[in-house]
Amino acid sequence: MERPEMTSMEMPAMKKNHFNTIIIGSGVSGMTAGIIQAKEGEKVLVLEQHKIPGGLTQTYTRKGMTFPTGVHRLGSLAPHQPLWHYFNYLGLMERLDLVPLSSTCFEKFHFPGKTYEIPQGHYAFEQQLITDFPDRKTSISQYFKDLKKVIAGIHLYDPRINPKKDLSLQYTGSLDHYFTAIGIHGKLKSLLCANNPLYGMSSFECPVLTHFLISDSYLNASFRINEAKTPLARALVQSLESQGGNIRTNARVSTILIRDKKSCGVTLSTGETLFSDRVIYSGHPSLLPDLCPQDAFRPVYRKRLQTAKSTTGIFGVAMAWEKNNCPVAGNDTYIYNSWDVNAHYQQNNLLKMGLPEMVFLSALPSFVAAEQTKPGGPEEKNLAVTALIGINHKESAQMQAYYQKSKKEYENVKERLAQKIMERITHIYPTAGHHAQITDTYSPTTFERYTLTPKGSAYGIKKSAQHFLEGMFSPATRVKNLFLTGQSVGFCGIHGAIVASVNLCHGFYGKSYLTQKILNQPIPDPPQISQGDIQ
Repeated sequence: MERPEMTSMEMPAMKKNHFNTIIIGSGVSGMTAGIIQAKEGEKVLVLEQHKIPGGLTQTYTRKGMTFPTGVHRLGSLAPHQPLWHYFNYLGLMERLDLVPLSSTCFEKFHFPGKTYEIPQGHYAFEQQLITDFPDRKTSISQYFKDLKKVIAGIHLYDPRINPKKDLSLQYTGSLDHYFTAIGIHGKLKSLLCANNPLYGMSSFECPVLTHFLISDSYLNASFRINEAKTPLARALVQSLESQGGNIRTNARVSTILIRDKKSCGVTLSTGETLFSDRVIYSGHPSLLPDLCPQDAFRPVYRKRLQTAKSTTGIFGVAMAWEKNNCPVAGNDTYIYNSWDVNAHYQQNNLLKMGLPEMVFLSALPSFVAAEQTKPGGPEEKNLAVTALIGINHKESAQMQAYYQKSKKEYENVKERLAQKIMERITHIYPTAGHHAQITDTYSPTTFERYTLTPKGSAYGIKKSAQHFLEGMFSPATRVKNLFLTGQSVGFCGIHGAIVASVNLCHGFYGKSYLTQKILNQPIPDPPQISQGDIQ
């Protein structure tokens, strides 16, 4: 690697601290990119600024119970389903304890005067919708035909699908407009839009593509991870290290080194310099310009990175809920205050006297495995349940102001909001106040402190129907050997973050070569690709 003005003292240090790839961020996308490259024999180093790796795959413990931060449910993990192929290739299936949600009710939606229980499986859900809305049979059938058509034309979501032409951009129109076009309205539209909090966009902003990808994944099969037994973050680290990769925590990057318009390493906040052939940044793209020299990017691109709109944050309440009295043990539950499923996106929960418009509930599986319970020993009494609501950017700024001004006032605000959430829950589950105990709360400010994500955004850059292309970024940057990955580059969630890194690595090793490895098929000889070929 050419590097001007290299001193004799720098050369030994460069050899000692040189890697093929340095990855900034240990979330699922950064770890995926690291595992793929380590499996190909690359010398990989993942750098994490927090003391614990994992990003939003982290878990934390309160009063002896384990709670998730960002991973509450995973779809398509049954054998040979889309995400299963990726998890299997990454060495995660053998390390995780997956617990399926109820086949007859993996999602439950509470609306005023009506509750819907959603079964797994496309056909089962279609038939239930036709039963509940018989006058909309034609529209419902069209919805599922379109879902199947869209999924078949999307590159990488399912590694088995290889469309001649990726049709993603044909399906980026508004979900709300799509439903109107096929005759879906009223309560049926509310029901089909009711899981939009999983990706933080109203039906007006949500692209049809995003909705279909998420819906298909969870209808295929839905699982929770027994995080107390096998945390996803730990499984990712174990898989990386088993392939010879390395990870360092408490290693915040202050500068990405760029010489002759090429990235050549990083400098840490401690002053330590590490060199590499390529650098992959998996954090929020708006923070990237601050790590690079002013002239690294064109002003237009720099401004685009810095001003990209992010999705909303979330406020969470962690609860210990008595196992024998927990109504959400086998399904995720949404509690809506009205049939207007978009109302909560603009609600200001901190200032409004009323209760949250929507609360999402999810429980971890039993945190003590049956085989670990000793005869005559103490039995597990509680389940770890998380209640979530969306927090808009105005509220996030308010929370940050409270935190900076007075930690006591910040805690008081969180406590008041937690009580509002509990009150909303007790309207549906009256005994919750007796059987569920609050153990912790967290806000977008919490997420921002631990992940550096601006305003605690939960789902990265917003790729709305109105500004879809503005929210899309290429994995290759103008700086040679500097790349992007993560849910902000691809689609939201675990699945989207993994696909973003797989797409990036296609450029390093070749699409056909890597896809055949992921599918565990006979592998051709890898193509010979130089460090600068992906631009």
